[in-house]
Amino acid sequence: MPQHAGDRLPAWRRHLGEAVLGVAFAGVLGLPFVLRPRHEQAVAGEASRQLPERALAVLSVHSETIRREFERAFSRWTAPTHGYAVRVDWLDVGGTTQAVRYVEDQFERNPEGIGVDLFFGGGADPYLRFEQLGYLEACRISPGVLEAIPPSLAGTELYDPEMRWFGTCLAGFGLMFNRPVLDFLSLAEPATWADLGRPEYFTWVASADPRHSGSIQMAYEIILQAYGWQEGWRHVMRIGANCRGFSREASQVPADVSAGEAACGMAIDFYALRAVAEAGEDRLGFVLPRPLTVINPDGIGMFKGAPHRELAEMFVEFVLSEAGQKLWALKPGVPGGPTEFALYRLPLIPGLAARYGEGAATTFDPFTFKGKVDFDLEKKNVRRRIMSDLFGALVVDTHEELAAAWTVVRQLAADDPRREQLLAPPVSEEELLRLAEQGWDDPEFRADTVAAWSREARGRYRRLAEGR
Repeated sequence: MPQHAGDRLPAWRRHLGEAVLGVAFAGVLGLPFVLRPRHEQAVAGEASRQLPERALAVLSVHSETIRREFERAFSRWTAPTHGYAVRVDWLDVGGTTQAVRYVEDQFERNPEGIGVDLFFGGGADPYLRFEQLGYLEACRISPGVLEAIPPSLAGTELYDPEMRWFGTCLAGFGLMFNRPVLDFLSLAEPATWADLGRPEYFTWVASADPRHSGSIQMAYEIILQAYGWQEGWRHVMRIGANCRGFSREASQVPADVSAGEAACGMAIDFYALRAVAEAGEDRLGFVLPRPLTVINPDGIGMFKGAPHRELAEMFVEFVLSEAGQKLWALKPGVPGGPTEFALYRLPLIPGLAARYGEGAATTFDPFTFKGKVDFDLEKKNVRRRIMSDLFGALVVDTHEELAAAWTVVRQLAADDPRREQLLAPPVSEEELLRLAEQGWDDPEFRADTVAAWSREARGRYRRLAEGR
């Protein structure tokens, strides 16, 4: 774990989670985040294991839980109709950012195909980029499979009209919080992104590094677009200054909030909902900051040169079918649902979860959510890398100095010019976009610019911490 502001605090602060949550809570913490080793073959039923086996190569950023449930269910699906079982060879190269970089590197070396059939998970951004780069091929889907799935949600496409990628489920970005810790600290439950930047939350906010986590990167981008560049960046800086540190993986945020190491943090819905279900709503909460968030599709797409094209198309079709959609939405043991683990994802078929009542892991219907963020996905994609580098230089890599400056500045009057010195964006939105489009592919220019940002930030933070 990285060093963070909380490491400098007294022992009572670092171990508050134990005092507040108690021994009884300890047993539930590990389950959402540490799974049993994967079975050698995730094929259910002795009859399926006796069938001929075919292999499918899938690069996925999904958790072991999701992989296991979909591999098992897909093999069940193919066994009676096609007479064979399926083994999925999962390729795991890290989070979304690392996976996208891996795909781009592989296609640069092997333009006709990289020996992988599908990319599964990671939101919508990777597929838009892969589509632009020509890495995806259209899938042949049986007529009628898409009839139950709306083509868009709140202006966001749920699948490509050219069939090169498809949303598989939906994901919302929001706030997770620990009720006993907030009560102990006499803090109100957060309801908006801006609440995470409140001065009294100093050292009690959890976040991952957006350079390594696609979902956390998306959360910060939502903040910038929901509030506008100027005000949004001020919120980003306040939130960053309040953070206890930055983990590499987004799944660590709900783990820290669950353990009481943080009072709250930003989280994608399925990580948070799993933790809430395991710990209980009396201890943990999750809220979508209405109307200041978006709900996005989490996709799948077939790579150019897929070595097992027919099987890959069948897998895509299964995921989009009601049989596949039930895996996202239902509780384990419910007919058609997952076998071992609830996945806590939002299905693409409107009303599907509600049809199963108590058999559904979550009954929230994303098609009823009324968000007001006019989210520009193209802008997000253009500035994705430069935004991550800017946040890294001004917040993550300089966090010790930033926290020290915020310790002083957060106590100043709202109109004190030193607050503006700390919180104002270092460049205009127009300048950032210009840099992203014109110079950010040049490694030397990129490295020099990031280093200059970091040097300037450290110096400014130190002066402010000294009261200058």
